[in-house]
Amino acid sequence: MKIKINELEKLVKKVLLTKYKEEYAEMMKEIVMFGELTGRPSHGILRLVKGNYGVFVEKPPQGDPELIKKTKVSTLVDGKGNPGMLIGPLALKEVIKLASKSGVGVVGTRNSFNSTGSLSYYVEKITLNNLIGIVFCSSAVTIAPFHLTKALFGTNPVAFGIPSKPHPFVFDMSTSSITYGAIMKAKAERKPIPANVAIDKEGNMTTDPEKAAVGATLPFDNSYKGSGLAMIVEVLASVWPGASFANLNYEKDGWGNLYVAFSSDLLSNTEVFKERMEKLIITLKASPTKDGKVVRIPGENTFKVFEDNIKKGEIEVDENIISTIKTYLE
Repeated sequence: MKIKINELEKLVKKVLLTKYKEEYAEMMKEIVMFGELTGRPSHGILRLVKGNYGVFVEKPPQGDPELIKKTKVSTLVDGKGNPGMLIGPLALKEVIKLASKSGVGVVGTRNSFNSTGSLSYYVEKITLNNLIGIVFCSSAVTIAPFHLTKALFGTNPVAFGIPSKPHPFVFDMSTSSITYGAIMKAKAERKPIPANVAIDKEGNMTTDPEKAAVGATLPFDNSYKGSGLAMIVEVLASVWPGASFANLNYEKDGWGNLYVAFSSDLLSNTEVFKERMEKLIITLKASPTKDGKVVRIPGENTFKVFEDNIKKGEIEVDENIISTIKTYLE
């Protein structure tokens, strides 16, 4: 079904207000809408559906998030059991403040639950403040490290945001070869998953989504390199800020994230840097390709989809999901 974007925003906000105060509901609404409007429904209103990685229905928060350790350039956030889509925006606001004042900002979070949402949202916001941004995000364990037969790391995405012209450069990737959501979708549709992306519980390669669901996914390149990058995210987003890692102490320590921002003025003039970034991108896009197709720069499609949807003023959504989330308002 098609729904006006402003109507969907109002619905999402109303649902969030059943649990959270105005300030928090507004922050979380922006994350949910960004996921929906950029064509990433797994990070959109699906997160409001009970049993579908719900934003706030899995467990009640233990209180307001708290800034528990601060220096001139860093802050540690205790999420108090709140969802990542709330802790993320709070951490984003803090890291921008720190970096804008001191040139560098580092914010770690722990004790949140569930997805932080699309990392592209966060790094783009950082770049719009003339800052370079990096975000590392831990998640529920799904990846089996290279040569192992059990999951120990999450999908563990990492994203980079760089100020540029005419738009920021954004690169956002998961270190997993396939998402758990994609496995569940294939299972529901009784279709196989791609080869060489998952193993069963005995460690054998499988294309059967049911076997993959109780087994593990593989690093994105099925090698020690992808496994190493997933481990780096686990270290920086979980081990360092005191969150659960390798599925240890999850109930106590929850999920973790790391937000890093620093001024491009540290090594260059911001406007000069933006111009040099623009020249790099123009050079890439003007370079020849084997099939003659235009080079696509990371992040371009995400923001094109977003802008196109905003222009249309409406978006296609699953009618069943809309009906389900409306039940919270009855």
